[in-house]
Order: sequence, then C-alpha cells, then structure tokens
Amino acid sequence: MKKTLRYNYRLNPTPEQEVKLIEFGATARGIWNLLLSETMRRYDYDKTFFFYKDMASLLKKLKSFEEFAWIKTFDSAAAQQVARDLEAALKNAFSKGRLQRFPKHKISYKRKKLHNDSFRAVNNSNCIRIENRTISIPKVGKVPIVLHRNLVSKIKTVTIQYRHGRWECSITQEVECKTAKNRLTSITGFDINSKQTVVGSNGFVSDNPKFLRQSKEKLTHLQRQLSRRKKGSNRWQKTKQRINKLHGKISRQRLNFAHQVSRQITNETGILVFEDLNVKAMQQFNGSMVADNVMGLITQLAKYKADLEGKLYHEIGRFEKSTGICSECGQRHVLSLSERYFTCTACATYQSRDLSAAKSIAKTGELDLIAAEIVARVIPTSQHKSAIKMKVFEVSKLVEGSEKKEAA
Repeated sequence: MKKTLRYNYRLNPTPEQEVKLIEFGATARGIWNLLLSETMRRYDYDKTFFFYKDMASLLKKLKSFEEFAWIKTFDSAAAQQVARDLEAALKNAFSKGRLQRFPKHKISYKRKKLHNDSFRAVNNSNCIRIENRTISIPKVGKVPIVLHRNLVSKIKTVTIQYRHGRWECSITQEVECKTAKNRLTSITGFDINSKQTVVGSNGFVSDNPKFLRQSKEKLTHLQRQLSRRKKGSNRWQKTKQRINKLHGKISRQRLNFAHQVSRQITNETGILVFEDLNVKAMQQFNGSMVADNVMGLITQLAKYKADLEGKLYHEIGRFEKSTGICSECGQRHVLSLSERYFTCTACATYQSRDLSAAKSIAKTGELDLIAAEIVARVIPTSQHKSAIKMKVFEVSKLVEGSEKKEAA
C-alpha cells in the first residue's frame, strides 16, 4: 500500500529566478481568474459549467492570440494543473459531503502587497529532478534547494510558494506503508485539552508550550510600531514584513512540536484512539488558544504516521462523553473548566480529569473497534499468562461468510 505525502524544502533562488517565480505565481492566478470568469459566463448563458477538458481546450486556443502571450510563457503542465484545481473546487462546491463554497477570484498583488502566489509544476518525463543541491523547475532553471532530508521516491509534483519572507517548495512523493500488523499489543486513548496539549491513558503528558504567548511581547511591540507608520510607506512595509516573519516563526515552531508529539505517541502504542474534535466551533469560542494548542494538527499527523507504521488510528464519536467519567467505577460527573481534579462521588477516588478522560476514550474506542469487528481480543492460555496484565489485540477484518479467527 502506498501513500502520497508532502515534504517541504526551502529554496534560495537567484534574483533572476525570483523574478521568474513571482511572474509564474501571478500567471497561475491570472489563469485561475480567467477560467473562473469564463465558467461563470457560460453558466449565465446556458446553465452549464466549464470542466477540465473545456478549460484545457480553451487555454490551447488562447495561446495563438497576441493578447494572451503571457499564457504561452508559462509551463503548460502547470497551467493544466490550475484547470484541474478549479474543476475540483467546482465539484466540491456542489458535493453534499463537502462543506466548501463556490470558488472565488484570487486577489491581485496590488491589493495584498505580498508575493504569496503559488503554482504547481508536474514531473512529466523527469523534467523535475534534484541534482547537486539544486532542483530543476520547468522554464525557471536549476534553483538552489536546502536538502535537509533525502527523497524517498520519485517526485510527482512540486508546489512553489513565497511564505513569511522565504521561498519554499512542497514535493509530493509516494511512500510505501508498512504491512498492517496482525497483532497489536497496546491501545491508548488521548485527551487533547487547553492546559496540556495531549494526555494519554498510559501516563503520557505533553505540556502546551504556547509559542504565541512566548512571542507576544515582541509581536505587540511590532504591531504598535506598525500603527505609527504611514500606511503604504517603505517603513510601514518593512515593519509589516517583520510581523509576517515572526508569525512564520511561530507557525514553524507549532508544526515542529506537533510532529515531535505525534511521532512519540505513534511509536509508543499500537492502537491510537482520539476524540473527533469540532475544531472550527472551538475556534469561535477561543481562536488563539485553539491555534496555539495545535489541537487538530496533532490528530492529522498521528493518523498518517499510524498508517505508515501499520498501526490503527480510531476516533470516537464527537458527542461521546469522556470528561468527568471516573476511571475506576464509570460514574459520571459534571465539571467546570477550572476543575482539573475531582473526587468520585461513588468510589471516592481522587483523580485528574484529563487522565480519566483519556482512559474513558481508550475504553470507548476499544468497544467501538470490537463491535465493528476490526480487532478481536486474543485470550492467552494459562501456560502463556504473563505477570503483567496487557491487552493484546489481533486484526481480524472479517469478510461476510468467513469465521472468526480463534484465539491462539
């Protein structure tokens, strides 16, 4: 089984290459707006939409006109990729399973004052390759790249973008996943909260580093400085870039922290059970706290890392109660956000609300997986009983008409 993953690298283009990359990003934006306008015009005319075949045919015809010579200077495969992206956005806007809006025109550089357009090049006939610490991009040339890790397979696509004052490329590659393990020796539930980022039922605790709060003083100073500048002046632009770079640093710190935590919890357990968090609704309640806690990012990274290692990732229902449930007797309690510890009214056990929630998530996930016949508990014989009581599972994935595997 193969999985497509992205690997991000930093670019150090020359001034001539940088001008070309900015031009290609603007061209990709122009093609998007052109095709979207034509799609909307056709819908007003006969209530039909432009899709990829019509878009590709239109781009081919427009190249012969002098007014559209800027399309001809652009990589043809990258232009076709813009058409594919627009087609996917149109279909997602009318899909019942996707909550996406109708695609909009992209804002021009004159309004945003930032060169943050992007374009995606496709590796046709090995036109994109890495040689001597450079990456060859069609119609741009060999751009120096900071190769902090080796490639794992052949390059599929490369997305070029200018973010937070730096040029970056995102390379997609196909990675071979490990064979799913037949026996998994542990199941762990993980509770994500505002105080500690992740609390595991096995005792794992990861405190929230709160990178935004660490840089809050410097960020406040720059924002006050920006308010005193004349909007649009050179000094205003310089201060704006400093704020943008500081936000980029905070973003990279959060991503690095999320990768480290998700890798550690994936290595320590066989079955990972999380809550299905409604991150969008939580952001409306306290957006900066949720963003600084990387709640949704950790679950996303843990999911794909579990797939790569041949382990299981499971999410319990969004409305399953986990907070305030006693880990010893199962008694339910109503707790406020300020109550981090509580005493059970039934068994008088004093416990942490986060640890008891993680244990409750693990139990609920275990029952869900057994009920869905995804895993089956293996009961050891008396001769093989160990001193340590450990839950052992066996992946069954039953087919209709087949018999359950007997515990060995």
